[in-house]
Amino acid sequence: MKRMNNRHHLAWLLALAAAMVVATTVQAAAQAATVTLAPVAISKPLQADLAKKYGVDEGAVLTESVRNRVDRELKAAGATIADGAPVRIEMSIETATPTHPTRWQLQQNPSLDYLRSVSRGGARLTAVLRGANGQELERVEFDRYAPTLHEASMSGGAWGDADRAIEGFATQVAKAWRRHAAG
Repeated sequence: MKRMNNRHHLAWLLALAAAMVVATTVQAAAQAATVTLAPVAISKPLQADLAKKYGVDEGAVLTESVRNRVDRELKAAGATIADGAPVRIEMSIETATPTHPTRWQLQQNPSLDYLRSVSRGGARLTAVLRGANGQELERVEFDRYAPTLHEASMSGGAWGDADRAIEGFATQVAKAWRRHAAG
């Protein structure tokens, strides 16, 4: 009878040890799948352009677009967005040009037409992926501007071409995160 109890005790200990290994593995995998997104920054030159050319409020439109698109791409890649993650992504909009006039531009110049006035729009963006101790893991730089007016975004939005650039940027950021989350 005593032998049977020892076997049961041993089996119980082995089951407990296995459960602890699984829990640790799951916890490590969950932590590896988390990422922290820093607030999106706007470069000083773009801040000046927003103040003089496009309207200061457009900065919030651009940063929200970057944040939402990167968030969506990272989640599609299996990431969970959380503070204190082992990888932190710092993003910056370096330059941006609208495809159509912004609200501020339309107010300043009534001769502009929201849809008929078209520019070669786009954006240049950067991201830095940082490890837990702050070291730079990888830098992502992406830009896309419409090469000609005929190739400008068909979107009616002021930032149609910038949105295309943001989409490509978000895809590249998610790929970079995946490389570091796996390791």
